[in-house]
Amino acid sequence: MSLENNLKQLGLEEKEAKVYLAALELGPTNIQNLTKKSGVKRSTLYEIIENLKEQNLITESVKGKRKIFIAAEPDNLKRNIKIKEQLLNDILPELKSLNNIGFVKPKITFYEGREGFQKIYLDSLDTKEKLICAIAPSKLIVDIVGEDFSNKYVEERAKRKIQTKLIHITSNMAKYKYLDPESFPKTLRSVRFTPTELIFNNAIVIYGNSVAIMSNKKEGFGFVVESADYTHSMRVFYDLLWNISKPWHEMDFDGQNKNTENTEDKEKEDGADNYWV
Repeated sequence: MSLENNLKQLGLEEKEAKVYLAALELGPTNIQNLTKKSGVKRSTLYEIIENLKEQNLITESVKGKRKIFIAAEPDNLKRNIKIKEQLLNDILPELKSLNNIGFVKPKITFYEGREGFQKIYLDSLDTKEKLICAIAPSKLIVDIVGEDFSNKYVEERAKRKIQTKLIHITSNMAKYKYLDPESFPKTLRSVRFTPTELIFNNAIVIYGNSVAIMSNKKEGFGFVVESADYTHSMRVFYDLLWNISKPWHEMDFDGQNKNTENTEDKEKEDGADNYWV
C-alpha cells in the first residue's frame, strides 16, 4: 500500500495527502514547486494548505517577498491521532446513550400450506449447532407435512448427524414408523412424553438462533423467528416442559402396546417426495 493510501487511512483527504508528501520530499519550498510536485491545481492548493496548517502538518514562513511552505514532522500525525482518540473517549458515553440497539427487530418469515411447513423443517437441517429441540404433536405434524415426509425428515436429519431432543405431546400422538422406542437411539433422538392432560396444538422447532412455530392444517400457517433473545427464552420454556415430561419406559399408555407398529397410509401425500429426489 502506498504512503498516500496510508495517510488517507489515517484521516487525510486525497489531495491533503499528496500535498503533505510533496512538502516532505521538497523541504522548504514555494507554491510553484509544491503545485508541480503534488499535481494539485494551484487554484485549490491554497485551500489544501490551510487545511494542513489547521492540522499542524504544514507551516508557512516568508523569505524575501515569497512565501515558503514547510512540512511538519511526521510525529505530528501521531499527536493528531491521540487528540482524536481523546475526543472520542470524551463523547463515547453520550454516543452510547443515543444508540437505539434495544429496538433492533428480529427477522420473522411467514410460511403457508404444506410446502411452507415442509420448507421450515428442511431449513432446520442447515443448523450449525447439530442440535434440534422440537415439540411434536405428531398427529398434527403428520397432518401438515405428510407421514412420508415426516419419516424421511427423521432419516435425513440422522444422516446429517444432527441430534434431536423431542417432546411428544401425548394427547396428540399419531402411529408412525419412528414412534417405536427402539428407533430412538438409531435416529439420534432423545424422546420424552408430556403428561396426558397437557393439550398443545402447535409444533415448535428450535435450532440455532431460530424458532419455528406451526399451526394446524386448518389454519395453514407457520413462521420462523430469528432472534438470539427470543430463542433463549423459548429454550428456557422448552427445558421446563422437558423436565415435567417422561421417557417412554415411565409412561402408561392405558394398556396400549408401546411398540406401536407403523400403519402405512395407502394414499401418497401430494408433494411429500418432492424434496427427497
